[in-house]
Amino acid sequence: MTNPSLDAYQQVFGLACLADRAAQYNGNQAQLQQQLQYDLSYYFNNVPPVEIMNQTEPSTADPSIPPLLGNWNLVWGPALIEETDEDGNPTGVADNALYVVQCDSVAFPGGPTIPAYVVAIAATNPSSLYDWETEDFSVSEIINWTTYNPSDFTPSAYNGSDPYISKGTATGISILLNLTTVETAVSPNTTLEKFLTSLKPDPNTAIIFCGHSLAGALSPTLALYLKEHALLDAFAFTLVYPTAGPTPGDITFAERFNTTFPPLPEGWILQSGDYQHWNTMHWNDLDVVPHAWANEDLQLIAKIYGASTDFFTGLKLDALQKIAIDDGSKSGAPYTRIQNQPLPGTIQSTYGSHSMNTPPQSLNDYFYQLASQHTDLYTGTEDSNGNPLLHGLILPQPIPLPTTNNPLPLVPGVTKVTKDEMILKVINQIIDWILSHLVLSQQENSLRNAETDEVQSF
Repeated sequence: MTNPSLDAYQQVFGLACLADRAAQYNGNQAQLQQQLQYDLSYYFNNVPPVEIMNQTEPSTADPSIPPLLGNWNLVWGPALIEETDEDGNPTGVADNALYVVQCDSVAFPGGPTIPAYVVAIAATNPSSLYDWETEDFSVSEIINWTTYNPSDFTPSAYNGSDPYISKGTATGISILLNLTTVETAVSPNTTLEKFLTSLKPDPNTAIIFCGHSLAGALSPTLALYLKEHALLDAFAFTLVYPTAGPTPGDITFAERFNTTFPPLPEGWILQSGDYQHWNTMHWNDLDVVPHAWANEDLQLIAKIYGASTDFFTGLKLDALQKIAIDDGSKSGAPYTRIQNQPLPGTIQSTYGSHSMNTPPQSLNDYFYQLASQHTDLYTGTEDSNGNPLLHGLILPQPIPLPTTNNPLPLVPGVTKVTKDEMILKVINQIIDWILSHLVLSQQENSLRNAETDEVQSF
């Protein structure tokens, strides 16, 4: 069989992008599960039929996919979770999702052609306030990695010697390890850990963990956890391909990951492409997200697209930067990227149908540019007729949507979230985050002033 047109790095990144499909929909957990399975049936073999969508047999990938992406079989999942909000109401979105696929023959550039499994983890769902608050922004408290138990963990003070991860990262790993596949998924009623430890792969098999954005922090952390607990010993190679991720932990944690996962297995040949490194976080240098949470990187985000000449826009962006720096610094742990490779971003003038001013003259300008840099620059873009517009930093063009039944039919009860709705949700989530911090800061100042007045009255 001829090798697919995408190399192994690009295939793995494409698989991570497919995990993000769940974020394109609103619905309850059962509906979202069915929709994600239905979507994945176009790309993979062995996806269980979604009866409500008139499928009767496990899937065979569309003939157009293996020549591009490779011939992958769904072997676990997909698994996703719909969380509840602070009032106990379901969020109506997939807050976390992942799946596992397997291929009998993957040609690794500079390395062997061997079987491989890929654990693909979904990015932040822009519609999920739970993701933003509980996983992405929860960095002011930290968890000691040496004592971390995904089922029971408590923040502790930084001691300056042990490795630490953010509370948000710890929460995300806990969710992923506790997800159990539903009856209608592949390998039903099993956790990821139980599934992986039950495998008896060919002795020369690789396992790869991948994910974008939030999952760019979760995928290396999950791989390290499973590796250190001897749960991946059946595999000859454990690799990680994270993209656009914030820092999962402090400098000692980063060093621990780097030592455990060198950029290339022994004997493999380094390739020339900027995106062609294993166990390395690849990030567009104009993407705001991977600038979190190291202090020196956060100091760049307000003016990353140029200093706004609009006073109020500049004020809000400065507030965003200051709050991010304060949160990232509060624990005392020096957040540090794992080994990483920057990719050269370019300022964009449009995002979908939206024009953007550079430097930004409004928050919309800033966040549309952010969204473009965080998504389109990695995957490439096409026009409405499928013609290339932008060559991506990793994928030349996006993984194609199904060529038949386009737009893709929806499971009853599911609604589609448009690209514009997603970016508006991102803007609103971040504005609410800024406002909540400003209110908290005002409350703390009022409390301090009251305490000062009380002392002075004596």
